[in-house]
Amino acid sequence: MRVGITETFNEDIYQNYNTWIQSMDSSVETVPLSYKNTNSQILQSLSGLVLTGGGDVDPRYYHQDDRVQYARGVNEQRDAFEFEIIDHALDINLPILGVCRGIQVMNVYLGGSLILDLVASRFDDHQGDDLTPRYHPISIVRSDSILYSLAQKNDVLVNSFHHQAVDRLGRGLMITAQSHDGVVEAAEWALKDSMPFLLLVQWHPERIPNDDLSQSMLRKFLEECYKYKQ
Repeated sequence: MRVGITETFNEDIYQNYNTWIQSMDSSVETVPLSYKNTNSQILQSLSGLVLTGGGDVDPRYYHQDDRVQYARGVNEQRDAFEFEIIDHALDINLPILGVCRGIQVMNVYLGGSLILDLVASRFDDHQGDDLTPRYHPISIVRSDSILYSLAQKNDVLVNSFHHQAVDRLGRGLMITAQSHDGVVEAAEWALKDSMPFLLLVQWHPERIPNDDLSQSMLRKFLEECYKYKQ
């Protein structure tokens, strides 16, 4: 089975995703997806897609051109490439797991918008770093969600490495978890029965691979990938 992982353009960060997946199933072949490889066409041969973290989505996609100074690490080629592969993935009903930037780029693709900077918008500081990761509790707010079925509780602790978050929700999505200050921490399809598997989270489960929820999320994603392959 092959799973596509969007390129982060940082080898160590990319390897976190690869190692996380292969720690559960070493038979899974992971494929880096990137505008540099011009390999969007190989989605047809994949069984799942991981949208990874990284730099901010260009604010022009959600009509915030005048506030571009708050954006960090914008890569227009990456944005365009990922919109293309999301479009293709949805067209072929590919299971999708979105992490950090992953929830953000999917939300923007679906017509939603982002909070350009949490602190500037009077939210708490959610920005940790590799040396001093930040952790905080979140509340799972939908008992009918995939996330709740995996966690089996409302309150969980997650890591945090982001300065942006979902603002206006994209078409077809529902919020499934929030932080205590109201930041969207997870989203899914509102009508799951008629849509392919989609789980979007703002934190980084691949950086806490031994966490119970991280393992449950990965197991569920790979189960959906195997179902898709069959």
